[in-house]
Formats: sequence, structure tokens, C-alpha cells
Amino acid sequence: MKTMADRIKVARLKSGLSQAELSVQTDLTQQMISKLESGRSQSTSAIFAIGKALGVSAYWLWLGEGDNSHQGSYAAFFDDRSLSEAWLLLSDQQRDEICKHIFQLSKPKPTNTAD
Repeated sequence: MKTMADRIKVARLKSGLSQAELSVQTDLTQQMISKLESGRSQSTSAIFAIGKALGVSAYWLWLGEGDNSHQGSYAAFFDDRSLSEAWLLLSDQQRDEICKHIFQLSKPKPTNTAD
């Protein structure tokens, strides 16, 4: 699955939830769920709530990387309620900046090979 929209839709269908049921569990409108699943919205403001409701990691939903369950190595991060609540208070621009910073920090440091 190449897009966040695809991953959300597939995870929702696999969970057996309708868009309306997912909207109730995430405090989003059914229209927003539809926009996310169709790719008409790329908002990540509710990615934690969606992941929790669908039983998948928000990291996997958003980027398609890692384990697609809460049992993966990122589970502790995405189940931390205070962190997810703080994340929701950020603007999309702030979240993008934080993610860019995280990815920069996670890149392997070049090794200095002196001859």
C-alpha cells in the first residue's frame, strides 16, 4: 500500500468498522474519514486516534513503515496518551517540522575512516 489513504481504508475494512463507526471512535466526522481514505485530505492530526481505533500503529498508517500493529517497536511511543494529546495540539506545519527533525536524527552518522 503506497499511500496513507490506502492504509487507513484497508485497516478500517480489516477491522470491520464502517466509516461512521470509525468516526465515532475517533471524534472525526464521517466526511473526514472519507476524505482521508480517498486521499483528498492528508491531515495527520488524528493519526493516533485512527491507529488506536483500528489496532494499528500510527507510524505505519502515516508512513507505511514498521509493523502494522500496536505490537511493533513503536508501540510504546504511539500508546503514550500524553504524547499523542500534545501531538494533536500542534499544527500540521509543526508536525512536519518535527518529523523532518526526527528523520534527520535517525540517519546513520558517517564514520570517519582515517587511513
